[in-house]
Amino acid sequence: MKRILNKIFVLAAIFIVSNGSAQTLQEFINTAIQNNYQIKIVKNESIIAENNNTLGNAGFLPSLDIAGGYSNSFNNTKQVFADGTIREGSGAKNTNLNMSALMNWTVFNGFRVFAKQDQLGYLQTLGELNSKFYIEQTVADITTAYYQLVYEKKILENFEQSLEISAFRLKIARKKQEIGSATIIDYGQAMVDYQTDSIRILAQQNTIQSLIIELNRIANNPLEQPIKIQNKTFEAKILPSIDSLKYLISENNNQLAQQRLQELIAETELRITQANRYPSVNLFAGFQYNKNTAEVGFSNSNQTFGPTIGVNVSFNLFNGGNTKREIKNNMLFAENSTLTKNQITNDVDANVLSSYYQYQSVTNQISLAQNNVAQMNKINATAQEQFKRGAINGYDFRLTQLILLENQLKLTQLQFTLKTIEINLNRLSGKILEVYL
Repeated sequence: MKRILNKIFVLAAIFIVSNGSAQTLQEFINTAIQNNYQIKIVKNESIIAENNNTLGNAGFLPSLDIAGGYSNSFNNTKQVFADGTIREGSGAKNTNLNMSALMNWTVFNGFRVFAKQDQLGYLQTLGELNSKFYIEQTVADITTAYYQLVYEKKILENFEQSLEISAFRLKIARKKQEIGSATIIDYGQAMVDYQTDSIRILAQQNTIQSLIIELNRIANNPLEQPIKIQNKTFEAKILPSIDSLKYLISENNNQLAQQRLQELIAETELRITQANRYPSVNLFAGFQYNKNTAEVGFSNSNQTFGPTIGVNVSFNLFNGGNTKREIKNNMLFAENSTLTKNQITNDVDANVLSSYYQYQSVTNQISLAQNNVAQMNKINATAQEQFKRGAINGYDFRLTQLILLENQLKLTQLQFTLKTIEINLNRLSGKILEVYL
């Protein structure tokens, strides 16, 4: 028994002693937001979308190209003229020097640039929302895990209280056996129950350690870093009415906002495809310089330079029906995007209603469970006195102990369930950062 106690005390020290001070939920969330790999990735993706949202990428601005070249060639040349004259050259050197600066500007392409500009703006906003979504989800995950750690430690406290009761019973059984008023069976059963409660504590301590590792993984901390939580209870946050929740969700829900943007992006993709039905008009202007020299030929050198300006108009008459096919497909994509938005809206509304009414039900259950625990504490105290006097046997005392433990665990479970519902509703309504940071 001493060996079992020593092992329990050693493992319990892992959860009592910490290298630093107790961490609040807000401190842990701030650490996670700063260190989490996925948040860093989506933030970079959001910056990429912002960088892409420019007039040049949309196609509003002209392009300017500068080119130049110089070449030498050595040819064996033979030229026969109409009057019979022959000119020949072996390894005759020819040179070419050319330079140009050309600006091209698409002034009309079926309003494609306006659709592209809208699309780039939507993609930038979508990137920002996606970044916010992962931050909100990470905060929700950490808050849930943090309170799960509170939950598991409260269960551990209940198990430790039960072990104390078992130790009291074992002590009484040993004394009774020593004076001959109890059988070896009574003492053996008390020992088995004590060891069973000890095993339960060891398993619970392992559960807590695994949860600490998971919390450190999310926050990108050293995996075995001790966590000493400051919160010891499931303090409740005040939730708004169901009508207020519905309004907050319609205005702030990240998932709905993203899907609305996806619907707008699908519409711009359709506009971009429809632009292929219109002609394209390009203006160009530039300056060109070209000089050729030849050792054999009609002229020894030829040089041209000067400005150039003009307009190009192109219009596709037929491309195998691809434009028509792409427009039909993009219309279906846009329709699917709208259907997806409606489906997500319906799913979110159902989730909110279910969670809200569950929240009310669990609140009422907690009130009853608290009364049960208070009543069982009184009954257990009476049972201890009766067991000490020998008025009840070990079996009846153990049954009272297990009923008390069951009610304590039920109350703790209900409190944690209520907290997870609260976290989920705040996430859905877009208020999770405001509430928990």
